[in-house]
Amino acid sequence: MKTKGYKAALFLSAILVISAITSVQAVGPTIEFIDPTPANNVEVTEDYVVVNVSITTDNISDVWLDWNGTNYTMSTTALNIYTYTATNLTNGMTYTYKVYANDTSDNIGVSETRNVTINETTGDSFDLELGAGWNLISIPLVIDNTSINAVFPDANNGDELYAYDGGEWQIATYNSEAGWYGDFETVEPDKGYWYSATTAGTVTIEGTKAGTRTVSIAEGWNLIGYTRLNPADLNDLLVNVTNDDELYAYGGGEWQITTYNSEAQGWYGDMSTMEPGKGYWYSANTSFTWEY
Repeated sequence: MKTKGYKAALFLSAILVISAITSVQAVGPTIEFIDPTPANNVEVTEDYVVVNVSITTDNISDVWLDWNGTNYTMSTTALNIYTYTATNLTNGMTYTYKVYANDTSDNIGVSETRNVTINETTGDSFDLELGAGWNLISIPLVIDNTSINAVFPDANNGDELYAYDGGEWQIATYNSEAGWYGDFETVEPDKGYWYSATTAGTVTIEGTKAGTRTVSIAEGWNLIGYTRLNPADLNDLLVNVTNDDELYAYGGGEWQITTYNSEAQGWYGDMSTMEPGKGYWYSANTSFTWEY
């Protein structure tokens, strides 16, 4: 009986040892953030973030960055060093990120979770191209001085600017001696405008990149702007809107039209992006709040 008990104890010990070894092997790679990755809960003054990590093991098969819920493959720059640069980030927004690594034995490791806030304090500028005749425009930056005279100081005599809100038109006209005068005196981001130019030209607009935008869209016709410096896909900007809502753009004497299809959950038509400096007509079947 003692022999059987001894053998049983040895067998049990062997199982425990094997289990312990297996548990050790199942531990995923260790991931550490390294420079120039921002420390946790800090602000950065650029619209991009470089994420670098060091990983403890050589037998890595995949490394990816979870950036605000979207996964991106990281590239290697040196032995066990991986990097990814997140670009075109929104001013004022806080992003959450962490890194995963998978080794050749299919063990997964995960880094700590970090947060970073974009706080661009430096100014920026945008060259708004105006053709002779009608231009459907918007202001792509947040500007300190919204006066029409400050935004369009070098207009030509007879230039006209049209605003539309609540079903009513407002008109301002440029006089080379008196400046801009008429029904309104300021221009704002998030709104679209018709600019009637007597001659073609370029207007340099100075300001700061915008943070998250919240825009009220009324039922019916809305003359809206796009307050960003980079183009963006309509299906990322205007989501879950009403079926058959329409978006109109105008340039070079031609219209572009796109329509929202709720079944396909996407926009279909002549254009697929919104672009800085352009204004748009939005035809809404129901009112909603647009955030981007």
